[in-house]
Amino acid sequence: MTTERLRKPTTHLVLPPIVPLALIVGVSPFATDMYIPALPAIARDLGTTAGAVQLSLTAFLVAFAIGQLLAGPVSDGIGRRPLLLLGTAVFALASVGCALAPDIVTLVIARVFQGLAGAAGAVAGRAMVSDVTEGPRMAKVFGTMAALNAIGPVVAPLAGGVVLTVGSWRLMFVVLALLGTVFSVTVLLRFRETLPRERRGGVGLGDNWDRIRTLMAIPRFRAYVLTGVLSTIGFFAYIATSSFVFQSEFGFSEGLYTLVFATNASMMIITTLLFRRVVGRFSEDTLLAAGLTVGATGAAGVLVSALCGWGPVAVWCCLAVVTGAWGFVLPAAMTRTQHVGAAHPGTAAALQGGLTFGLGGLGTPLAGLLGGTALAMGAVMAVLMTGAAVVQVVATRRSAPGR
Repeated sequence: MTTERLRKPTTHLVLPPIVPLALIVGVSPFATDMYIPALPAIARDLGTTAGAVQLSLTAFLVAFAIGQLLAGPVSDGIGRRPLLLLGTAVFALASVGCALAPDIVTLVIARVFQGLAGAAGAVAGRAMVSDVTEGPRMAKVFGTMAALNAIGPVVAPLAGGVVLTVGSWRLMFVVLALLGTVFSVTVLLRFRETLPRERRGGVGLGDNWDRIRTLMAIPRFRAYVLTGVLSTIGFFAYIATSSFVFQSEFGFSEGLYTLVFATNASMMIITTLLFRRVVGRFSEDTLLAAGLTVGATGAAGVLVSALCGWGPVAVWCCLAVVTGAWGFVLPAAMTRTQHVGAAHPGTAAALQGGLTFGLGGLGTPLAGLLGGTALAMGAVMAVLMTGAAVVQVVATRRSAPGR
């Protein structure tokens, strides 16, 4: 059973400007990483605990995951542009609410709306790419977007630190509000609808559920989603644990750890650009399997380095291999998921983004619960990324012609 689109996208439809589209899709790092340096200051100003302030981060992440699952099917019914306009406008307003929050409850509520709005823009933006591109062209666009999005985790914390030198934490949310306003105006003036009326479905709950059920009935689609969930949990183990590993276990300063993080993120930028060059020469499935295999190998290297006590440099190098591999995994997974679910691109983007991000986020504390050490981080990464690689290889063989 398949719902892949049997005809090419309508030729008169035009992909929106790639840079603003990539920024809208990748807004999450700016809304999360930018204000992380200010968490202690927020707790002091609002007279609350560190745990309560961290809840504002969790609220955004959960809302961002759920929002994708809600917004994707809706975009298949009403179109992409209305959802982008609504998402960017609400993101700006919610950011203002964060900036003006008098207490932690208001801040958390505003962050929920911020997450929901950011999700609407992210899922509709990815669906736009599926509406007007296919094959290697789609893969190249997703590769470009992944490269631009990889810059976010590097730039956002640095930008947050700069803002804190000239103002309070509230100024960070003012910056996010301005960013959302710019996005909204850009969508209004430069984005055209990419989903023709004749390709839209119903907008009721039943119609939305039918689209979800249709895609999840496709074995290959389920395999891509499972691969994404497993690999994302493994990758999030690195994101959530590496600062403790390098600063607490290995004694790195904050500045030196920033260098570690930036180096690894740079590897991802390089490999996403490489992905754009080689896709078309090799299939997306081949590149996805290669990325997962290399990532699992790097994760195993982290585990072995920790077991053998080889020190921080070995762990650092192995993590660079993992993040470099992610530059193949992310665009290839997006491309294949959107291709298999091409009959309902918004729903496909919602399931791929919402489930991987949501379940991946729930798995974030896993390495910390196991001790937060290099050994725990390497073990979680190695097991889950190896599992993702196995799922991808087995599913590809089962779906090969003649089988």
